[in-house]
Amino acid sequence: MCGIAGILFQAGTCPESASRVRGMIARQRHRGPDGESFFEAEGVALGHCRLAILDLSDAGRQPMSDPSGRYTLVFNGEIYNYVELGAELRALGHEFKGHSDTEVLLAAYRQWGRGCLERLRGMFAFVVWDRVENRAFGARDRLGIKPFHYWREGNRILAFASELKALLPWVPSPRIRPTLARQYLAYNLLEHEPTETFFEGIDRLAPGHFFQWRPGEEFRPQRYWAPVAHEVPLARAGEEGPWLEGFRSQFQQAVDLHLRSDVPVGTCLSGGLDSSALVCLVNGELRRRGAWREDWQHTFSACFEEASLDERPYMNAVVQATGCRPHEVFPNGERLRKDLETWLWHQEEPVGGTGCYAQFCVARLAREHGIKVLLNGQGADEQLAGYRKFILVYLRELARGGHWVRAAREAMAFFLSPEILRTTRFAEGRRYLFRSLAEVDVLFPGDAGVPRPAGMGIGGSLSRRLEGDLTRFSLPVLLRYEDRNMMAFGIESRVPFVDHVFVEWMATLPSNLRLRDGWTKYVMREALADTLPPMVRHRKSKLGFSTPESQWLGGPLAEWLREHVGSPRHLDRFADPEGIRRLLAQYEGGSRAKPLLNLLFRLAIFENWARLYLSADASAAARSAA
Repeated sequence: MCGIAGILFQAGTCPESASRVRGMIARQRHRGPDGESFFEAEGVALGHCRLAILDLSDAGRQPMSDPSGRYTLVFNGEIYNYVELGAELRALGHEFKGHSDTEVLLAAYRQWGRGCLERLRGMFAFVVWDRVENRAFGARDRLGIKPFHYWREGNRILAFASELKALLPWVPSPRIRPTLARQYLAYNLLEHEPTETFFEGIDRLAPGHFFQWRPGEEFRPQRYWAPVAHEVPLARAGEEGPWLEGFRSQFQQAVDLHLRSDVPVGTCLSGGLDSSALVCLVNGELRRRGAWREDWQHTFSACFEEASLDERPYMNAVVQATGCRPHEVFPNGERLRKDLETWLWHQEEPVGGTGCYAQFCVARLAREHGIKVLLNGQGADEQLAGYRKFILVYLRELARGGHWVRAAREAMAFFLSPEILRTTRFAEGRRYLFRSLAEVDVLFPGDAGVPRPAGMGIGGSLSRRLEGDLTRFSLPVLLRYEDRNMMAFGIESRVPFVDHVFVEWMATLPSNLRLRDGWTKYVMREALADTLPPMVRHRKSKLGFSTPESQWLGGPLAEWLREHVGSPRHLDRFADPEGIRRLLAQYEGGSRAKPLLNLLFRLAIFENWARLYLSADASAAARSAA
């Protein structure tokens, strides 16, 4: 795990390549606090800052060259099946100096070329430079867990980096992509365009894609993997046994691989089903191996004193069941106000709410306790239908299939549940139901309206809608939050639910094993019935990383909101100035309606982010603060 950067160029076109790569790594040094190294040759300069997780010796240092000196690799991520791949490669005649996954990845590329991608199980973004062919090969993992940004000058220069901020010096006058800005303000959409960042000229390599390039050639990324939405018949009575066994086996295998580390591994614990399942399964595996001991397994949680947000009873149930050692942090509005610019600087693009800040606080807490690797439960909701909107999609699917009685029974089971109704975010869910929202129309009056992207609503089958959240409307931004929050403190985040083998298996689940009898994530609840504490397993409420955002916006963040929305320097180029004033006037008049507060938060965050990233002085101040 680390930060990577590099410049590939036509001879004579980039005379300061070495110093520029050093500057790119300096902007990402938080990603790799354990050292940095560089490589330079004709037409290429590569840099790497290291977070040592596997093989802590110098044998794991990058940029790494093969014994012949032909290939040089920079790599960010973890190859979890490196043990098995290493054994296969040794049988083919490869020798290794150490036991790092980096060395295995380099040998895998030497052996199989682009075919190595089909064998990799993990999260990765890497580039291999071929000195003989004067060509680079780069790739990003299947679901986009690890970031890869790039900037090009025609077919002459390609600069790449883990983080967007490292490429900003290549863009003399950064300009914001107006379509992305308006879709964010209107629908809170982020990361939904796989290749586009908020800055014109800086792009992303899409998940599941690779490229081969040398100066003078056209840059053409190609897809090597895509998820498949399976339209599976409903499971009949008596058929669920093999599915439950399959889920348990697949989940256990993914968790086992994600525990491979030469440093201690902790777990995020929110009290929800996903993180609780991870903690409990990890605990069982460690005990099975005989590796568990008192004061070894650590969990990290964000907590709040507000009764409606207090998940500590569920967290305590997990702690009591496993014997793990809990650590808690209590985010508050005052601390957020102090952290806001540093947090935004690390996030690189706007954020959709303050829940992401709670995760930032959890990462800081883990680092304070010396933990460098954290497991997290991202990705389960998008595959097991954990969000409330999926209930509506499922009911429509049942009705379209003629299952009227089942649809009626399921509707009653879900919508007569006080826990489900109490924790459903109706204000946020309206964007999936309606193409026009009153408060948004104020910002984009008349013909200036922002069309909602296709596939964002609740039409179509459940499997297709889940695929949309997995690839566009939910998981990509959560993975960005995860990566930037954790790497801000030099922590590697691992997400077993996004293991591609597990993802492919879950895609084959029948709809009624995801949602059933008023329960979300039915298959996980049943498959882990002997592992989860009953209090957690039977929980229907869902909070996620919820914060008392409304209270913060009415208190510690009130002046910040007024200043950024009331005196914008950038915002009024993307939304109607009069509309902005009208919305702020409603707030000043005492309105604290949730839709209004959500929108005002986005307006203020966007303005603050634009000032930070479009002002050289402001960005320099934020870098020094970080």
